[in-house]
Amino acid sequence: MDIVGAHLAMIVSFLRQHTNSKIIVTCGLSALIIRFLRLYYQKQRLSRNLHQKKQYLEKSVSSLRSALEVVKDTKDELLALTELDLCDLRKRIDDETVTPLQLVQAYQLKALSLYDKGNSGICEFVRDAYNEARELHSQKEMHPTDSRSPLYGIPVSIEESLMLRGYDSTGGLIKRCNKSASYNCEIVQDLRNEGAIPFVITASSQALSIDGSNNIFGDMVNPHNPKHITGGSSCGEAVLLAQRGSPVGIGSDMSGSIRIPAAFCGLASLKLTYRRLCPRGVVDLFSQSAVGFHQCPGFMSRKVDNLVAVTRTLLKSQQKSKDALIVPMPFDESLFGSKDETLSIGFYDTFIHPDVMHTVPAIRESVNQAVAALVKAGHRVSRFDPPDVDVAYRLFLSAILADGGCELRSLLAHEPLCAQMRMFSMTLCMPYWMRAAGDFFLSLIGCRPLAFLRTLGSLRSAKDVIDFNKALEVYREDFRNNALSLDAIICPVSAYPAPPCSASPSLILPSAFYAALYNLLDYPAGTVPTGFVDRVDVMEATKAAINQRLDGELFQSRVSVMQKDSEGLPVAVQVVGKPFREEVVLRVMHQIETALNQSTTNQT
Repeated sequence: MDIVGAHLAMIVSFLRQHTNSKIIVTCGLSALIIRFLRLYYQKQRLSRNLHQKKQYLEKSVSSLRSALEVVKDTKDELLALTELDLCDLRKRIDDETVTPLQLVQAYQLKALSLYDKGNSGICEFVRDAYNEARELHSQKEMHPTDSRSPLYGIPVSIEESLMLRGYDSTGGLIKRCNKSASYNCEIVQDLRNEGAIPFVITASSQALSIDGSNNIFGDMVNPHNPKHITGGSSCGEAVLLAQRGSPVGIGSDMSGSIRIPAAFCGLASLKLTYRRLCPRGVVDLFSQSAVGFHQCPGFMSRKVDNLVAVTRTLLKSQQKSKDALIVPMPFDESLFGSKDETLSIGFYDTFIHPDVMHTVPAIRESVNQAVAALVKAGHRVSRFDPPDVDVAYRLFLSAILADGGCELRSLLAHEPLCAQMRMFSMTLCMPYWMRAAGDFFLSLIGCRPLAFLRTLGSLRSAKDVIDFNKALEVYREDFRNNALSLDAIICPVSAYPAPPCSASPSLILPSAFYAALYNLLDYPAGTVPTGFVDRVDVMEATKAAINQRLDGELFQSRVSVMQKDSEGLPVAVQVVGKPFREEVVLRVMHQIETALNQSTTNQT
């Protein structure tokens, strides 16, 4: 303290002798103090926000526990219902051996038990679910069995990106807590109109990142191996569904947000063409910064049949939509059910270009299994290589932060950052010359897929945006022409299975391009599980890592090394169709699923 006092005395003495310096120093100190106070105020406000939210959640969970006390004697019987498939649940409701209320109570019990263990993926429990189920049961005479939708009486989970009146859509950001929606997302309203019962809201990762981080509801990890990530941003849905905490999940997909976590957690999923369903009420955190991308509705479940049921239900309900921009197309049973028709299907198991991440052996084997199943089913299957994937990769990187990261920085201001968001923030703060130097260095050391620093936030003027839109249209036309003769494409959804939680964020974004390409093109795409990583896959990856290092491919070698602990993780393939041909995508997914399940049964 004596030293501090001496320094202050020296400063005061100096200011008495130098008036101009006094003014400058005073202004500087004032600016620093104001800056510090603003930062302190923002941090305190976030802290209060989070505390208020957690108090509310505690009361909500406590209230649910009390409500479920009435079924404690039949708890085991109810929990057994959560092990049934959607079609079995529907049969139970139709023959009245189970009521919608009992189903809601069953899934509330299961979700609550997962919530207590941690890693449930749950944001909040929907307060009205109990009353909705009871009302539905009391009005069953108004809904004859033959006129009911496939989701009648079925509890469904809703990702927080779909607005629910009276509930928050935080996007994993503390600053968005305690700001409940004033109206329902149209998809949620359609689900309710068809008899489905939203019973729980699931979490997304921070600012739609892919690592499952969430400072509000807790970080989420892969249910198959807690040392690996879930994928994102619909990580809460994937975690809950993989643990049978819900029969069906509804979310959104912007850059693989539904498909990647589904693939990492062993689930089936579907992303629709934009405006096949009404997007009103689907929260888009990057509406002012992403160009060429749209937040598309998507579904997730354990079986493809369940996705078909959801798609049928919502496409039927959407015929009543007042949105003039919705394409009025009901579910086309002829496209889905024409099982004798031979399809022309293309496939690729990796992108072939040094600027783009390559897939690991487990993923290539997964694609080969799906291809073999489709050949056996009688389809025409041929190799298809997407045109100019390096061009598409640059378009993707330019599109995701087209405003230079202004909107992202605003969203992340004063928030505790996850590793992936920290990397983005640091990159966007770098001057252009430093990014250019970084790209040059990364290219020299064999990390060309990482040499994208200049591309992030590269649209700096109106002309840049116009040029980007033109280049995107040219690429879309080129892709259409190349895939003109194909009904569907089989390909990877990610370069690898779920990576470790300790994986560098720099290894995440390049892999997401396998899924994001079809957001950029606006093609419907789904994922279907094909099995699990085995010891042979791990050994092949280890051999590849050695060869890649010897060849100077440092980046790809790191990706291969990352597979050393991947044994037992789920793998999946992506099925892509032409715009507004979701029925074909589901048909191909169903045939792959059926063939692989039969193969597994025969082996056992």
